[in-house]
Amino acid sequence: MKFFFFFIILIIYSCQINSTKNHQSPIDSLNVVLTNDPNDVDALVQKSKILFESGNYIEAKNVIDKAYKIFKNDMSVLLLRGEIYFKLNKTSISKKSWERCISNDPNNIPCREKLTNLYCLVRDKDCLNMIDTLSKINQGMISFDLISHLRELKKYAKSIKFLEAHLEEKPNSREALSLLSLIHSDTTLNNDYYDEELAEIYFKKIIELYPDYFQVYYNYGMFYQNKNDFSEAVKIYKVGAEIDNESKYINYNIGFCLLQLELYDESVSYFTRSIEIDNSFLLAFHGRAYAYTLNKEYDLADADWKNCLMLNPSYIPALEGLSE
Repeated sequence: MKFFFFFIILIIYSCQINSTKNHQSPIDSLNVVLTNDPNDVDALVQKSKILFESGNYIEAKNVIDKAYKIFKNDMSVLLLRGEIYFKLNKTSISKKSWERCISNDPNNIPCREKLTNLYCLVRDKDCLNMIDTLSKINQGMISFDLISHLRELKKYAKSIKFLEAHLEEKPNSREALSLLSLIHSDTTLNNDYYDEELAEIYFKKIIELYPDYFQVYYNYGMFYQNKNDFSEAVKIYKVGAEIDNESKYINYNIGFCLLQLELYDESVSYFTRSIEIDNSFLLAFHGRAYAYTLNKEYDLADADWKNCLMLNPSYIPALEGLSE
């Protein structure tokens, strides 16, 4: 009996040891590897990546710097080092890391894509050339982030070409359809691709495929708002607000459209909701002050003009509002 009891205790103890081992974190496991071999570059990269993805950017930097000192031409080290320093807003080091990466391997797509994105973010003159080079290496494909840069640069034809390539691979790509809807609904001057009917088709297709996608309602509502069709804009915005009522911008836009429709009380409620979400949102205080003014609630309007001045003491509309 004593032997049986002792045997059971041994089993329980063994299970506890195994349980402890099984619950060892990835970082702990990598630390064991690095204790045995501090110069294991792969382990250092893995550890740095885990730290980076968990938001521990400084410690991730310290670890990747150790790896970089050991092997300065390792592609995975250079890629991750660039990402970490980019997150720390030290883009000059990111640039050097990714440039070193593609100098060693011109066809390294991840490094080239990161470097191209950096060039476009800072509006470097070589941005477009970098995109062209990347697309040639990558069989005519570039990321949606880079296509967004092209759209912002008003390079609509190129944007559409790359988006159509994405749709050939994935016909219901939400990102591709969304960017196409934005291009065809963009009322900016010199947009030869502005097409109301095509924009409608894309917006409706996105809603059909992704009915809970908040951003499409914001973009679709803005499309009607820019056409001064405020009633339709409000209908669409309100659907989006049901999905996410924590967006200060959609509540502000609803308030703005209702203001144009002279529905002042309802307008005030949406500006108020926007302020509840962000009590430093200057435009929402401005909108509510103006709605109060048009509704002849001058004391409430003055209070909001003063709120504007608390946020920006030189805000001219508020100074003018209080002087009237």
